[in-house]
Amino acid sequence: MRKFKTGLLLLISAVFTFNFANSQEEQPTMFVVHTDNVKFEMMPKYEELSLKFKTMCEENNVKDMNWTTISVEDGRYVHVTPIKNMAELDENPMAEVAKKVGEEKMNEMFDEMDDCYDSHSNEIIHYMPTLSYIPEGYSTQDKNQREYHFLYYAPKNSKAMGEAMTKVKEMFKEKGVKNGYEVYHSGFGSEESYYMVAIAGASEMDIVKGGEENDKLLGDEKDAVFWDVIKLTTRYDQVEGNLRPDLSYWPEE
Repeated sequence: MRKFKTGLLLLISAVFTFNFANSQEEQPTMFVVHTDNVKFEMMPKYEELSLKFKTMCEENNVKDMNWTTISVEDGRYVHVTPIKNMAELDENPMAEVAKKVGEEKMNEMFDEMDDCYDSHSNEIIHYMPTLSYIPEGYSTQDKNQREYHFLYYAPKNSKAMGEAMTKVKEMFKEKGVKNGYEVYHSGFGSEESYYMVAIAGASEMDIVKGGEENDKLLGDEKDAVFWDVIKLTTRYDQVEGNLRPDLSYWPEE
């Protein structure tokens, strides 16, 4: 388990926090996602250990890794890292930590963390800049609330689903909607094909207010455009989450 856990920590880096509004073409588009399905009664312990690991990295000025943590309402803690290719998965980001703090001390902490959940998973996802709507001036800075919409579909409808998602973006652009959204697509390791639409806000109410403003701008035309997506969707999930700067780590340059 220790060796497996060490490998999994390669997956920790940044999670849906990039500001695509500024330099969309420079942002990574391939990510590896690691999810810990933390038991509700163990969430305080999991967060305590997460903070302990962050402090460990800060005190030892670790440069070879960084991460952003997001907690989901159903107990999931999701960690994502951008990668350029699959070969990066062979690298060991824990080497610097183990060298500075000692492998035994590091593994003891990870063993405690393993007690906080009974399962975890990994998959690759892809950011879709051609389907994401990032209007001029839009930014996710200081917007730590997230609303994620998962739209599952049958593989045979892949082309049609992509075309339907494109029409949604075109409608938002034509109507001059000010609130942006990011779109991700499932990849290697995903059991089903899906698009995930990520919406950012300062709070749940902020996201709700933004949705109401969008509805007014889009008008009745939105019903037919959204229906083209809905009719191809085999399953739909919506989850709420929060970016956790308190559990995240960014080394100084």
